[in-house]
Order: sequence, then C-alpha cells, then structure tokens
Amino acid sequence: MKKRLNCLICAAMLSCITACGGKESDVQTEETTTQTAKEDTSQAVENQENLYTPGTYTGEANGYGGKVSVTITVDASSITNVTIDGADETPAIGGAALEELAGQAKNAQGSEIDGVTGATMTSNAVKTALQNALNQAMGKEDSSEKTALTDGVYSVKSTGYSWTGMISADVTVKDGKIEDITITEEHESDTAEIGQTAFDLLIPRLIESQSLAVDSISGATATSNGIKNCVSEAITMAGGDPAQWQTPVEKKTDTVQLEGYDVIVVGLGGSGISAYCAAAEEGAAVFGIEKAAKLGGQSATVTGPMVIQSKSPAFKDIEFANPDDVYQVWLDYVESDEKSDIIREAVYNSGTYLDYYIDNFDFEFDGMIMSFAKPEWSQFWTRYVGENGSTNIFGANKTYQYNRAMEKAKAFNEKNDYMLELSATELIFDGDQAVGVKAVCYDGTTYEIYGDSIILATGGYIGDDSLVKEHFSTTLNTVAATINDGAGIKMGQSAGGATYNMAVDPMIHILQIPNLIKNDDLTPDQKAILSALALVSGEKTISIDGDALDLNAIGTTNICSIPGYRYYVVYTQEQMDSYKENGLTENFATATSMFMGQGGELSIGTPIEDMDTILDVGIQYKNVLKGSIKELAEQIGCEETTLSQALGGEDTTYYAVIAAGYTYGTVGGLDVNVSMNVLKADGSPIENLFAVGTDSMGVENVEGKPYTPWGGQAHSWTFVSGYLGGKAAAKYGTAK
Repeated sequence: MKKRLNCLICAAMLSCITACGGKESDVQTEETTTQTAKEDTSQAVENQENLYTPGTYTGEANGYGGKVSVTITVDASSITNVTIDGADETPAIGGAALEELAGQAKNAQGSEIDGVTGATMTSNAVKTALQNALNQAMGKEDSSEKTALTDGVYSVKSTGYSWTGMISADVTVKDGKIEDITITEEHESDTAEIGQTAFDLLIPRLIESQSLAVDSISGATATSNGIKNCVSEAITMAGGDPAQWQTPVEKKTDTVQLEGYDVIVVGLGGSGISAYCAAAEEGAAVFGIEKAAKLGGQSATVTGPMVIQSKSPAFKDIEFANPDDVYQVWLDYVESDEKSDIIREAVYNSGTYLDYYIDNFDFEFDGMIMSFAKPEWSQFWTRYVGENGSTNIFGANKTYQYNRAMEKAKAFNEKNDYMLELSATELIFDGDQAVGVKAVCYDGTTYEIYGDSIILATGGYIGDDSLVKEHFSTTLNTVAATINDGAGIKMGQSAGGATYNMAVDPMIHILQIPNLIKNDDLTPDQKAILSALALVSGEKTISIDGDALDLNAIGTTNICSIPGYRYYVVYTQEQMDSYKENGLTENFATATSMFMGQGGELSIGTPIEDMDTILDVGIQYKNVLKGSIKELAEQIGCEETTLSQALGGEDTTYYAVIAAGYTYGTVGGLDVNVSMNVLKADGSPIENLFAVGTDSMGVENVEGKPYTPWGGQAHSWTFVSGYLGGKAAAKYGTAK
C-alpha cells in the first residue's frame, strides 16, 4: 500500500511540473501544488480504504494432487488473515509449503507471492485461488469480466504424474477462448496406462466448459492437473488472469434408479473385474461401478499373478512350486490356521482359477519369475502379455485385456452393464440388509442401483490419509491409485462388517528419494546421481530413530519392516568432495530404483563437478538434509547421542540423503470367509455382502510382518478372491 501511495504522489508532482510549461493562468504556486498533492493523496487513501468489502472469501484452483482452497479475511483496505487447505497435495512438499505460502500471501497483501521451490504446481494453485478470492472481495465475481486474451498459439509445459518427463502442449487462443489444446510431448504413458484417460476426456471437457474448474479425471488427477496447469500458463502468457477462469462447471441434480440386478460390483480393478466375470458367467445380471475413467485400477501397474498347478498351454513344461510346501510355509509365516481354508484356496487353486479366466475371458500370460523370498521356488509367478508387445515402466500394457474380458462378461446377459467415473458413496439399506448402492457420476447425476448381492472391490485404503496415519503412524509415498480411499471397507463396516489385520504393512517393493524432481531443475543424469546417493549399499545408513541400519540384513523384500518406511544414507563433506573430484565409486554401479528411475545414467569414476548443484536442489526438495550431527539430529527428529554413535562422532558437515519406500497399496481390510462373505464381529456372515481384492486381503496375512513376500500372490488374490466372491454372490443373487 505504501508503494502505491508513493507512486500516486510522484504522479501528482509530475503533473504539476508539466503544467508549469502552460499559460500564466495555469501556473500553480508551491502552495497550490502542495494542496493538489494532498487532495490526490487523500483520494488515493480513500480508494485504498474502499478496496475490499469486509468479510471472508474462498477461492479454489488445482494443485498437484487436487483442489487447493485459499480463504482470506479482509477489512476495507487489507488482508487480515489467510488460510490454505490442500489435503491432496504431497505432504512433504506441496502440503508442507501451504503454511509458508499463507504467510507470503499475507505479507504481500496480494497474489504476487514468490512461491516455494519444489512446489511449483501448489504455488501456482495458491496464486490463482488467492486472486480468485481477492476478486470476490473486490466485487469482481462475474466471469464475463475476464481480461481479454491475445490470440495465438502458446507453447507451455508442466509436471504431471510421470517422473520421467513433463507434459508439453500447444494451447491455441482465439477470440478470447481456449480453442485447442494439443499435447506435443508427454511421458505419462511411460509410467502407466492411466494418464491417457486425462488426455482423452479432460481436454474436450475443458474446451467445452472454458473453465479451469472442470473436474479432474478420476484416477488420473496428477495428469489432469498438469494439463490444467499448461492451460493456466497459456492464459497468463496471453495476458489473462487464470483466477478469472475458475467458473464452476454446472452439475446435474437428477437421480436415476437402476433395478433388478442379481449382483452389484463396486470397483472394477483386477479383483472387481474377476468377480464381475465370474458372476456373469454364472448367469447373474450384473452391474459394475468404477470410480476411475478406465478399467483395471491398480492392477494396471502389476507384473502378474502367482500361479501353481496351472494346466494352461501357456505354462507347459513349467516346474511349479510344490503346493504342499507353499501352503505349509504360508501357515508358518502367519503363525495361525484361523484362515487356513482361505490360504488353501489361494495356494492349491491359484492355477485352477487363473485357467478359468484364461479359458473363458482370454487373459494372456507368458513366462515365469522366481519367488522373492524362496529362490528354490524358481518358477513361481507370471507376466501379463501386452497388446502387440506394448509396455510401460510397470511391464506389459494390460488394459486391453480388462476391456476384452468385460465385454465378454457383458454378453452373458443383456442386462449386464457397468459405468466408469461413477463413485459409490454408500450402501442403501432396507432395515438391516443392504439392498443397493448409491453412487454419484462425474456429471453430478446420482444413481441408486438396486441388487440382491453386493461385492466390494474398491482397492483398500491407501488414499485415506486418516486411516493410513491411524494404522501406520506416518504418511506414505505411493505408486498406488489414491482413489482407493477405503470406501468399500467403510461400506462393509456400515453393514456391520468387521475388519481383519488392518495394520498389515503395506505392499512396498520400490525405493526412491521421497520427493521426485519432475521438472527441469536437474537433468536426468543429475537426478540419477541424487537417487544413487539414496539407494547405494555399503555406506553409513541410519533409521529414523538415528540407529545404524544394516540393509543387507533386512533384504529387499522386507523394506516395509523398516521404521517409517524410510531411512537415511549419510555422507561426510569429505566424501562429497571426493565424488566431486573423482566420481562415484564402484559400489554405486547398481544403485538404481526398480521401476522408478528418472531416465538418466550413472557414470562411475567420472568427476561430478556439479555435485553442489545436485545437493542444493536435493535440499530444496527435502530429499537431502545438511548439517552437523546436532543439526542433523534436529532435522531427523532423533537423539543426538544415538546419531553420533551411529556416525562415529566426526566433527564435519554431513549430508543425509533420504530413501523412501513406495507402496502399491494397503493389505488389511474386511474380514471374510472362504466364500468372500463379509463377516460380523461374532464371525457370522452377512449373506449378501462380499469383499474381494485388497478390501479383504488381510485374511492372507498377519500384523507385525510384511505382507506375504512370495511374489505375485497379491495379484493372484485378485483372481482367487474374485472367482470365489463372484460365484458366491451370483449363487445368492440368482436364488432370490
């Protein structure tokens, strides 16, 4: 405000000086000049004091993970308070930046804030949402008053989901509108099959609505928000204000009732598809509900299932593991025979049920992989076959198999159907019995779907931060679909269902730095060096408690047994100086991340002249901690004496590079019997309610140990539980 006032005073004085060159009658004395300046200043202050209508206002914009809301409180002339909510932003970067961004906004008294390094999308979202709130406070809510855009084609780029590269786009502006969005380069499809749905669906919806407030595509939120960020940048380049492009998209309010189904399947990932197919083949009328915009869910990121005793030609000449041996090892691992009938099905019929889906629904697999935990089980799990050999970082592209299977399943009964982008919200009850499912479509339409039996297959609860913190006491890095938010488990509980082993450690196979640098702040080779510093073996490694950690003793299959699912590899300043002068040593040669490399290459023995840059960026992104032992202990949150003992107490500057486990999802869920009926606390079944996949996988496991570490058994459970639950639900539904 002071800067604006000074500018106005200078402008008034300049006006007087110019006037002195006119006629005598126009010449102003020093006294009249001063009086004019006072009047102008008084008017400026009055205008500033009437800048806002006092009150509280909220603006929204899209961050990295979802909506970011900025709420401001203003008096007539200033912002008095700023709060920011971004529950879906990454906790360590975007989430941690929110408080700092709120402080910047209040200090700046406007949306021209610096932002936070490493949280670009979150920072941009805060700027846009803040300006939106300010526009409301200034009475500029009418979206028709958008600043005019300059026609042109604007080349922009943004981070999305992919950790191997950014989204580049050409955004065409014509006649003040977004006319076209052309993706010129993308890496989303390198890292999953899911991102394509955002390109296919979001772009036409964004152009049609002419609003950045259009909903992100469910299951592809990060890619969607990357596209929106590209458009936001183009609007800015065209001279516009992205905050003016947050017009709410009108939603429908009608309710549609669908009746007469024998089976309703909630969730169409791998287990839900398996259950749908099994129920349909049994002759049931089946309706499927899927929150994401594509079929397959988290199963799109897996390699394949465990298989024992298959008779399929795909596995001819295979020497399967002895099922008696596998069964006994499994029971010994969980230290209980309480669910032995279920574990027996998982072992002895893994091949039988997989053959069923191969023979009836054209699933395709090829080759075998040895077990993680038991190398003597040398041919234990298999791989999907990709359409025309197509692959991504996680292996074969397999969505085409899910689509094909569902089309075959639909053909068994003319009533069979399913909907994508439809989010189940609650069960519908008649008395104590669930008789249907209420769900909301992306367009706002509410659906009430009625059926005799219900199968819950919503993928566990990795996307529910409160449940994750309740059971694991920390946040989790994830490659999982965070739309798997525990909806199925909660619905099961609403019907009286009990849970089983909810706190089994999550599925973790992958290690990487916790906050991937997805933009161009580092080159791919620099990113590879930073990752290697985190993933190397043989250097000093400590736990989150400051104790020395022996990674070789833990083993790669037991990452989830490490406290907090992360650890620190610690180097001295002298080591870093040596790498700078002489390059990395041989023990770094294999220090790479399974599935989550960022495209760069390591060079052993080559001086790293830019090591300081790599470390500085690592610190900015909270992947590297720097300081003395005392300072390091404060940053880690451990005892100084414990850390000093683990590091040898040397008086130097240390660098602690963080390695974090990335999870595919949770394991514990609803308690079920061998038919996949959800069980009450007293052990009695809820006859028409079933749970499959990771909504019920706790029955195969035990709390206090990593989930059963054989290899492929989690995905095998999608077929085993899907078969059992689908057949049982169809039998119940068709008998009603």
